[in-house]
Amino acid sequence: MSNKLGNDTDSDVSELDPKELSQALSFDKYAPQLGYAEDPETPLTAETFPSKSGGKPAWLNPETILAAEQVTCENCEQPMSLLLQLYTPEDQPAEAFHRAVYVFCCKKGGCVKQDWTRSFKVFRSQLPRENPYYPPPNESDDEEEEEEEFTPKSFKAPVQCVICGLGGAKACGKCGKTAYCSREHQMADWNMCRHKEFCNKHISEQDQEVIDKLRAARIFTEKEIVSEPEGKGEDLEEEESQAEFFKENNPDEPSSDSKALVLAGDEAEEDTKVDVDDVFLQFQLRIQLYPDQVIRYDRVEYDMPTREPLWVQQNYKPASIPACELCNGPRTFEFQILSTLLNYLGVNHIAADSLDWGSLFVYTCKQNCTLGKEVFAEEVLWKQDFSADGMQLGPKEAAMLRRKNAAKQ
Repeated sequence: MSNKLGNDTDSDVSELDPKELSQALSFDKYAPQLGYAEDPETPLTAETFPSKSGGKPAWLNPETILAAEQVTCENCEQPMSLLLQLYTPEDQPAEAFHRAVYVFCCKKGGCVKQDWTRSFKVFRSQLPRENPYYPPPNESDDEEEEEEEFTPKSFKAPVQCVICGLGGAKACGKCGKTAYCSREHQMADWNMCRHKEFCNKHISEQDQEVIDKLRAARIFTEKEIVSEPEGKGEDLEEEESQAEFFKENNPDEPSSDSKALVLAGDEAEEDTKVDVDDVFLQFQLRIQLYPDQVIRYDRVEYDMPTREPLWVQQNYKPASIPACELCNGPRTFEFQILSTLLNYLGVNHIAADSLDWGSLFVYTCKQNCTLGKEVFAEEVLWKQDFSADGMQLGPKEAAMLRRKNAAKQ
């Protein structure tokens, strides 16, 4: 299955012109943030509060990190890798001034296909504005105003696995210096990342670069996630701009603001039922506008109405989302990870058991409840795959859905 949604030829959605797309879709004032994967220009360290996919976690709380047993695939019993972390600060409550959500995934596609509920983990972490690790931001408009002197807390940094960045509870039995989260990563480093060759020996800068690349290849490729609000796409914005220009310069010319679709041929026939997954086509129409997006961030905040994810199929939606285990309050949808991210992770798409999904939906505590002495709160993820019906959409089915959408407007 192709993960490049914008180039999908099975549904003929890519052949729709901008006007048809504009008529088929409507946008509300609560536009989601769209995330894109890019090569980082600078190191994505914790103090930069990064949003990123892959690589080692940039722990928000540098004093306490997750251990392998907390992030173990329950199918193969091996440590999972960081799939994504998003820096998502919020104004309320005060404890969530700094906030990060971490998503972990087993790299083995076979495990995800076997039982995906045992191969993903999501954790929320947060810190107040006044915390012992990061200076409070200077919120004054006076650029010359000196920031208050800040001295970060002195603590013994937790030992991290040289492969994945989880807690390194194990060490090389020979040198005792190189830390690992598990026997699996210790063996991988010894046999495939040249530690056997260089254990207890001086390592040149050039050799260290090679070793770092070999270790990085054991986890997902690191990319920075940058975001912008969803709009109507460059083509539609250009069309609207041209229409406005024409109207201003030709005030006597009649203009047509009708949203009705004019159908021709077989498409004009009355059709009361479309035997395809309408939800999938809606998904394709929306993604078409920005085909490179990998994240859709759409969290409910304050007085916003409840938000619905952009589902990829009508069936296999969660009947209910479990309440937060810490406060017993509701969890709400926060963001979804699109299959386009698979193109950036450095995974093998050809293998029969390659990692794959239609979309991953992350739900978190609506109130950002206090973590108390805990540094991490486990949250919930739901996975949808593309339906067979959806992938078989043709031009007539697409036209029928556009017609139904236009009738509602």
